[in-house]
Amino acid sequence: MSKPVVFISEPINPLGLEILAPHCHCIAPWLDGGIAGEIPEEATAIMVRTYPVTADRMDAVANLQVVAKHGVGIDNIDVKAATARAIPVLWTPEANADAVAQHALALTLGLANQLLRAEKALRAGQFLDRLEFASTELTGRVLGIIGLGRIGKRVARRATVGLGMEVIAYDPYVDESGLAAHVDSLGELMSRADVVSLHVPLTEETRRFINASALAQMKPGAFLINTSRGGVIDEPALALALDQGALAGAGLDVYADEPPTPDHPFLSAPRVLLTPHVAGLSDQALVRVATEAAEGILDVLNGRRPASPVNPQVLENSG
Repeated sequence: MSKPVVFISEPINPLGLEILAPHCHCIAPWLDGGIAGEIPEEATAIMVRTYPVTADRMDAVANLQVVAKHGVGIDNIDVKAATARAIPVLWTPEANADAVAQHALALTLGLANQLLRAEKALRAGQFLDRLEFASTELTGRVLGIIGLGRIGKRVARRATVGLGMEVIAYDPYVDESGLAAHVDSLGELMSRADVVSLHVPLTEETRRFINASALAQMKPGAFLINTSRGGVIDEPALALALDQGALAGAGLDVYADEPPTPDHPFLSAPRVLLTPHVAGLSDQALVRVATEAAEGILDVLNGRRPASPVNPQVLENSG
């Protein structure tokens, strides 16, 4: 009996391949320097990072049994179409949460301590300009978290215990918790916070919800941090706010279109700290994401219930 075929569109940690290889035939074009292309017709499972999984692509693969997301954001997968076709979609919700929380705080500290400007000045021989790089002390300042889920809670805990910050949160889908004082509106959070950190999925509700109106409510000395999805911010509005000095700075790891084009306004904006969507790429997170996604694929192919289905109703209906 031939092994099931698993299509892996983008690079993953080798331990993920080691889990799959004894049981499946893995097609991974990147291993030989190739591009992903289309999903092979014989595929029974696919694992993707940012590769788009559309309804048309699913229809082109007659025996597709499972789609596994290598990561958390599922906006590149048409989950509704997969559900209609009784195809389970899996994700790894906890695997990189610590890494992303750490990166959100790294961006916060980088801005608060003016690390980019200070390092650039030192390299340019401007050591004596150091008085221009006074930091913003975060102890006692207000951190506003939008989206108090797995990552948001981790950021709240670390900011409270590690930095002595006061933490408030806005999330209409989460009940009160001891990690943060919940506020009733987005506007209240934006106006009170010294640092605003975004931890929401990209949905129709959140698409560009950090717009010019929301940004106008922020304190002039506040920082905006985004490690969630670039599309939740109105990027031209944020670039304008930075140019006009309406906020102290922004730390951004994600962008509406990736990679950003060379003329993207963030690349020339002042007071912005940019990283190339690396928040979840810690050494340990890459192992956890790859192995958990691989184990989920094997669970589905062997008739077991996977740990983290996005559309569990498909599994219930099939059982």
